[in-house]
Amino acid sequence: MPNPVDNEELFNHIRLGPKALVSPGQVTLSFHDRTQKYDIKSADAVGGARSSWKGEELAQFQTSFYIIKDPTQGTNEFDEWDLYAAMIRASLPKNAQPKALDIYHPDLVRNDIRKVSQALIGGMVHDGKGGASVVVKWLEFREPKRLQSTTLTAAQPKPDPNADLKAQVALRRAEAQRP
Repeated sequence: MPNPVDNEELFNHIRLGPKALVSPGQVTLSFHDRTQKYDIKSADAVGGARSSWKGEELAQFQTSFYIIKDPTQGTNEFDEWDLYAAMIRASLPKNAQPKALDIYHPDLVRNDIRKVSQALIGGMVHDGKGGASVVVKWLEFREPKRLQSTTLTAAQPKPDPNADLKAQVALRRAEAQRP
């Protein structure tokens, strides 16, 4: 896995969409945690509780983009931002289902975040020095998958630990009822 010392450029941007469009400016990620879901059941008047794992939550995280215009270097990331923001807005739902966009950043890959939809695009905040920052909040997109269940269903009845004894009792009753 890459590291930010040897691969600084990979960590300064995110790649988004089917053509892996590189974000303008410099990006900082926040809150890109992988959270688990648990069902916690506690009893009254006792300490402790029982918990059962219910799977992973969808990740919700944010990116902060810092963009500049520097005429001495011929850089105008504001124009690039407008194109990039249009790509982000493409993930907005046309009906009830949002469009998932591929996303790449090494730290997102470390937490298995690979597809996202836009949750919020913040307003541009200017710094008075030719730069500005924009916050974008994301919601991970992940197709639902059935979790492996360890509980037995009606199709798989729980084995009876006394089955052998019950069979012997049934056999003896049948023998006792013969003439």
